Amino acid sequence: MNPTFKQVTKSRYVSLVSELAQEIFVQHYTKLTPKVAAALAEKYQSDILTDDEIHSGVINYFLVYLGSEPVGYFALDLGPAGAMCLSRIFLKEEARGQGIGRSIAAYAQKLAEGDGRSRLYIKFWAKDLKAEGFCKKCRFRKAEVVPMEVLDGVTLDIATYEKLWR
Repeated sequence: MNPTFKQVTKSRYVSLVSELAQEIFVQHYTKLTPKVAAALAEKYQSDILTDDEIHSGVINYFLVYLGSEPVGYFALDLGPAGAMCLSRIFLKEEARGQGIGRSIAAYAQKLAEGDGRSRLYIKFWAKDLKAEGFCKKCRFRKAEVVPMEVLDGVTLDIATYEKLWR
């Protein structure tokens, strides 16, 4: 079954993004404690923050569906000139390994190209070997690794991978 993407514009879908984040962050950040993963979800994917990001006009969120089942979400940061950031790409554990991430990357690249941009990039925790493998499968190349304080007293190395065309 092919995934479909629905742009998040209404508050009930903003809430769904936050609910998915609470579930997925704990599944995804297995090298962190569940408490830290939940705190990350609350800080970076709360209803209020997500709604503010959407209404700023700089970040667009999309829900990912398999049939009628929401299985994840991603965001596109439209802020950088000439580039687009594929950020917050998260899928439920049971939806991983089915090519959905590659479909998301292809969709994001198509949107970036259509908007006249020549670079798509993605940022993630540098110790996330699955994300690194995903980036390599999608032909992104490593650009940099920078430490970032993600919670008070919690600093993680954040890797940036990019894909250029033109």
